Amino acid sequence: MNSPIEEYRFMSKIDGIVDQAYFTLFEKYMIFDLRGKEKAIQIEETDQESIMIKKTGGSPMPGMIYTFMYGGPDVKVGNKKYSDLVPMVFCLKTDRTSFSGINLNTLPYQARLKFLQNFYDTFEDFLKRQADVLAQNDKLALNKRFLNFVGGGNGKRMIEVFNKTTSENFNFGYRNYLFSKIKNLRMIEYAEWKYIPFYEPKDAFRKLSYSELYKLYGKSK
Repeated sequence: MNSPIEEYRFMSKIDGIVDQAYFTLFEKYMIFDLRGKEKAIQIEETDQESIMIKKTGGSPMPGMIYTFMYGGPDVKVGNKKYSDLVPMVFCLKTDRTSFSGINLNTLPYQARLKFLQNFYDTFEDFLKRQADVLAQNDKLALNKRFLNFVGGGNGKRMIEVFNKTTSENFNFGYRNYLFSKIKNLRMIEYAEWKYIPFYEPKDAFRKLSYSELYKLYGKSK
């Protein structure tokens, strides 16, 4: 995997990149429900999602990013509420009934990029040198050092460090999701993370637009 900032600089020059990101991260997973070989054709012949499901039984794996349909209660931010229908969550923790992490949809585009870059810098030994090689050879690409780290209860501490490093407030996007309220849980492949800073979550929120939510994010810093 290349550096998120390097990918961003290259991809920002591509015409229609926002539409391409929308197709990649929403339509392909939520509308067309592409899976297995049909999905792999679109993304450099990798299908870590299927390999990961065999390993976990379908539960989210910390260190991976997931999107899904969610029927949970409204989220309250300050004195405003919104419905979070199609989250895109960097998983930090999974338990028997739920999982938690940072909903990247709630972060403005540059904040998402900073989050991904900080994660990349922290675990570059795996993400740069191992993740793509394992994925392209149909082998399980687990970030074992990160798993050991969050397994010791350090997930939120990592976020606090990222906040200080970037002057952002990633805690703004921290959410917990009940498995009983989740439909069509899908894992986003490593090769598709590069689209995340360009994604407009226009079908994710109700009662509050994503531009209004980003204004609240700015006030929270």
